[in-house]
Amino acid sequence: MALTEDEIRAHLKEGMSLYATKLHRANLVLGNRLAVLRQEAELSKLPEGRFTQIAREEGEAADRRMQSNAESFHPVTPFLQEVS
Repeated sequence: MALTEDEIRAHLKEGMSLYATKLHRANLVLGNRLAVLRQEAELSKLPEGRFTQIAREEGEAADRRMQSNAESFHPVTPFLQEVS
């Protein structure tokens, strides 16, 4: 039996809520790791701004991977092949 528009909306709302919760938790973990690593960089006497440069480079690489994954596997994009 096909889902109604309200059921589809409810499922989407639940999925988006779960996604937002996981993203929030991941941001907390990343923020904590960055804080610890910044302190380690200071203890290691990295040159001024070097930690920020490294973090930016790694962040940009992660953003590219996430963008590529979203374009390939996001459920809203067209199916890669039609299922009969």
